[in-house]
Amino acid sequence: MDSRPRERLVSPWWNAVGGPREILKIAWPMMLSTGLFSLTLFVDRTLLYQYSDQAAAGAMGAGTIFWAVTCVPVSLFGFTSAFVAQYVGVSRADRAIRVVIQGFLLALASGPLVLAFTWGSRWFFAAFHDAELVEMETQYFHWISIGAWATILSAPLSGLFNGTGRTRVLLGIDIIVTAMNAALDYLLIFGLLGFPRMGIIGAGLATSISLVTKLGLMLVAAGFLRWDQASGAAVDRSSTSNGIGLFSAPWKVELGLISRLLFYGWPAAISSLAEAASFSIIMIKVGQLGAKAMAATTLALNVNLLAFIPMLGLGMAVGVVVGQRLAGGEPETARRSVRSGLWIAIAYSACFAIAYGIFPDQVLSIYGFGNDPERFAEMRPLVLPILWFIAAYCIFDAIQIVFVGALKGAGDTTYVLAGNVLCGVVIVTLGTIIGDRIGGGLLWWWGVITVWVLSLAVIFAIRYLHGGWIEKRVIEPELL
Repeated sequence: MDSRPRERLVSPWWNAVGGPREILKIAWPMMLSTGLFSLTLFVDRTLLYQYSDQAAAGAMGAGTIFWAVTCVPVSLFGFTSAFVAQYVGVSRADRAIRVVIQGFLLALASGPLVLAFTWGSRWFFAAFHDAELVEMETQYFHWISIGAWATILSAPLSGLFNGTGRTRVLLGIDIIVTAMNAALDYLLIFGLLGFPRMGIIGAGLATSISLVTKLGLMLVAAGFLRWDQASGAAVDRSSTSNGIGLFSAPWKVELGLISRLLFYGWPAAISSLAEAASFSIIMIKVGQLGAKAMAATTLALNVNLLAFIPMLGLGMAVGVVVGQRLAGGEPETARRSVRSGLWIAIAYSACFAIAYGIFPDQVLSIYGFGNDPERFAEMRPLVLPILWFIAAYCIFDAIQIVFVGALKGAGDTTYVLAGNVLCGVVIVTLGTIIGDRIGGGLLWWWGVITVWVLSLAVIFAIRYLHGGWIEKRVIEPELL
């Protein structure tokens, strides 16, 4: 007797096409990869906190601005993943490779523009913070900016690997780079094994070296991968029939593909900027409360990285599956994939919500290792209530990430832009006006963050339920 009907009776929801099992199969390498990035940030900030409060606060402020500066090109050229997924969905791996090449060429051209911001960073920080914090922020920003161009160039390559389902390749690279960054952090921050004691400069340099190494490894890995032109499936490198690779395709400018990438990608890029700018404004306001408030915020956000950043990987995976299913004419499977992603996101983030809300002291105990107990005892009253705010919104944050991934995967980037701008402008503006009048402190701004995240979850849930995203596509209509 055929066992497949019995399997569906046993677990029809889990094993269904577009069910949680399929989503996890694609998502877990992405979640681990982004989780490793969160581990990198966690190690950076934890070691810098051991070094000094000012170093930890400077890394948080400068790191936030660094992301605000680089998120536009990274999001724009990383949007190649949506194109690649949809091209693979209609069995056009050749078009997928060519759109990645266009993204890489644009990244080559845009890197110097981003690096130019480095020269004015000191004046930017000086407009908001005191001299001691400005010095730390400027030093960290200058050294981490060395890796900015590598980050931008890596974005279209990530789109290639993610969109074609070669996510384990990225995971392997991220494992190597994370280990390298952690080792360099220890050596350069504290001056071990004969290295100079560089403090916050060492943390920035370690990150930049890791980012450049990651780009090199991705380029090498891409040279060993080939895809079948007819099906889009990965094939052995020795196969010569219909195989196509990144370096076997012609590297030339194609204005048609560039225009499509820019047309659909710019709203995604600007929406990332709007989100980063909103968070940066809040961090600037927190920084104005003093180094202690900024350090407490850094510690709280640091422990939340393991909850937040893996969800970005899940959102990307949902976007890839949605793009492939919609391009293949399977809208109901796309919907089922989104629902599966939501269940995974809720289950994962709920564990952290419980930990932050009910066991905050146990969570914060990780900072007790290697630190002066009296020093951390001063920070604990500031950090504990922040964790309660994070517990209140982290599930909603995971939900909005999945919805945004689905909308971007379909190509509904204009709505994502409108939602991020609307929530950011309204919530942050009202928070600033009211906060300045009532003298809002640290907890006020964490209340603003909580309302902001809840608003994003609501506004993107409305769009998903409306269903307008189902009709969106980014590839040429004649290929569908």
